Order: sequence, then structure tokens, then C-alpha cells
Amino acid sequence: MLIVLSDSDFRSGETALVNQLFHAGLDLFHIRKYGASEESLLKWVNEISVEYRSKLVLHHDHEWGKSIGLNRFHYSERDRQKWESENWNGEAQEFTYSTSVHSVEAYNELPDHFAYAFLSPVFDSISKTEYKAVEFDLGNRRNKTMRLIGLGGIQAENVKQVIEMGFDGAALLGSIWNNPDPINELKLCRDVPYVRDAPNKLIF
Repeated sequence: MLIVLSDSDFRSGETALVNQLFHAGLDLFHIRKYGASEESLLKWVNEISVEYRSKLVLHHDHEWGKSIGLNRFHYSERDRQKWESENWNGEAQEFTYSTSVHSVEAYNELPDHFAYAFLSPVFDSISKTEYKAVEFDLGNRRNKTMRLIGLGGIQAENVKQVIEMGFDGAALLGSIWNNPDPINELKLCRDVPYVRDAPNKLIF
């Protein structure tokens, strides 16, 4: 399972690249454009091929996302805590939810309506030098049904290590947006046998 997260700013040619990434085998794409207008977000989404829109995951403006037919929504740690304080009001089976954690203990405590969670930082960040790797003991992982996705500093040269650590998949950020050939980077990550085969086992 391979996931790519967007940069926070709109980039020239970004949607064309996202379509190419999906064509090259990307499983899911997370949209993180906090503060963007609904008009600019709609233009962005409409530039993604219809066949790939069900693989888009929105990090914010969830109600608006539902209104345009998106059905995958991500909750940051802060947003998840707010949602929990509201007793998970609005949870619905037709939507797929994901979230982010920074410890195995927090992951173990997540409710089962989240399909998967990012755990980070696995390695030193590629784009933000102040974000340093944390050593996670996945031997303490008790939640065996929710997918666990590694995030942070992951690139072609270490993606195999991520899977060997015990993660179910990997999320890419800096290795895509700071790479002169992001399509090749994605393909190199997919060439790792377990990563390439994982979508058949981890569809959600």
C-alpha cells in the first residue's frame, strides 16, 4: 500500500502529476490544502480523472468534501480529539476514515471506525530538517485490524525497511515533492516486492 500526501500549497502542474502517479500505481492521495478556498479546491479535484477521485482523501473541509462526492476523510490528532469529544457524531459506514498518531500507544487506543492510521516520523524528514526519526516498537502493536502506515522520510531506498519493521504500507511526501523525477520514485517504491503485492491484501 502506497500513499502520497500533497504539499500544503498548490503547485504548478500538480493535478497532472497526481493523475500520472495514480496511473503509475499509487493507491491513495491525501489532499492537505488547509485554508484553500472551496472554489480552488473544487477546481483541483475536477482536474483529477474521474476514475481516480474515489482514491482522494481530504484532510479538512469534510462536510464540503461530502457535498462533492468524496468519501475518504482524514483526521489530524487535534481534529480527532475534537470529534471524539462530540462522541464521534456524524460517523457513517459509507465513508472511510483515517487519522494520524505519533506513538504506538495512541494507535492501540484508536476506535475501530478508522481504517488506517499514519505513524510518524519513521525516518528523519526529507523536507523539514527539524523533524527527526522516532524509534517505534511495533512489537507493542495490539491493534491488528486497523492498517498502520509509516510516514516521515520514506523513499525508495528505505521503503522495504518500513515494511520489514511491521508497517502495512508507506506514505510518501518529501520524496515525491522534492524529487526531480517523482514518477520514477513512486515506481521504485512499488518495485519492492511486498509493497507491489500489498494492494491485493490491503484493499480498504
